[in-house]
Amino acid sequence: MRSNGLRLSRKGVELLVSILESPGMAISAAALDFHKRAGAELLAAGAIVTDGFEAVAVSQADHDDVVVRLDWSSELGGYTYFSPTAGPVRVDDNSLSRFTLNRSWFFQWIGRLLGFGSSAQPMCLIRDRAWDLGDTWLGETKRARSRTAVYFARQLAEPETIMRLATVLRLHASRPSKVVLTTTNELNLVRAIIGDFCAVLAIETCAHAGIEDFEFDAGIVYSAAHRLRASPSNSAVHADVDFRLVRVGDREFRFRGDKQRQVVGFLYRRWENGKAEVGTALMFEELQFATSSRLRDLFKGHPNWKDLIGQKDGACWLRCGELPAEPDDRAR
Repeated sequence: MRSNGLRLSRKGVELLVSILESPGMAISAAALDFHKRAGAELLAAGAIVTDGFEAVAVSQADHDDVVVRLDWSSELGGYTYFSPTAGPVRVDDNSLSRFTLNRSWFFQWIGRLLGFGSSAQPMCLIRDRAWDLGDTWLGETKRARSRTAVYFARQLAEPETIMRLATVLRLHASRPSKVVLTTTNELNLVRAIIGDFCAVLAIETCAHAGIEDFEFDAGIVYSAAHRLRASPSNSAVHADVDFRLVRVGDREFRFRGDKQRQVVGFLYRRWENGKAEVGTALMFEELQFATSSRLRDLFKGHPNWKDLIGQKDGACWLRCGELPAEPDDRAR
């Protein structure tokens, strides 16, 4: 897989992240010299490309690995720096190169990690800061797969960038569960501002542990985007943040109506806290529904709601521990 230029080591990804967070998404040959192996990996993969030169270099005469500024010397016919021990030192022209991110390669790389394949068509939302990568389907099994809106952003430590991104994302409120992948590692501020309506993940935190190569774990993105949480008892019961999706074992239930999701959320939280039945009328009063409301009317048109919600003698509850077997493979 390394031959296709998309497989990177952890060190390679660390350097790639550093380049993406730099002001011009660029790195000098002098800086790249400090990361010889990772730099060679990015060059071989096509992740960075030559883009002009910078008049800086690493000191070669004093063995102190200091980055020094260069001046043009007509006498020596090239760029030089002054060494206290060696005097004027001419620097090889090849070491003056500057390298910039190959954006096409990067979006192909991140698109492959997320299952977009070569079809990803990123749309710039904030110049040089944020892009919409589109929607993809994430989930380990066919039944678990959910549509996910994916964005990429850089330099999210800047308050101005965060506020502009928050404005853009609010305009995308109708999109499916959203996640922002970023090369920024300090995320406290951005999560405080947009964390309530969009997950934010540093790319480096989305890798399988204990593997030399950077093995991307899409499950981490899936769980963050859909905010799936397991019950305290570690049973196979999960729900997303707004209860559009509830999963019990291998069975999956989806709810669209606002009132349906409010009922499911109310019953889920009671079940999560170890409580069982609740009076249906009391629940409707808590939810500020009309006293004449009936469960069968609220869930009209949903084929399987009775498999998840039990009701008897004016009470109702989630049937997480008594869920009937799925009768067939029809869509939920």
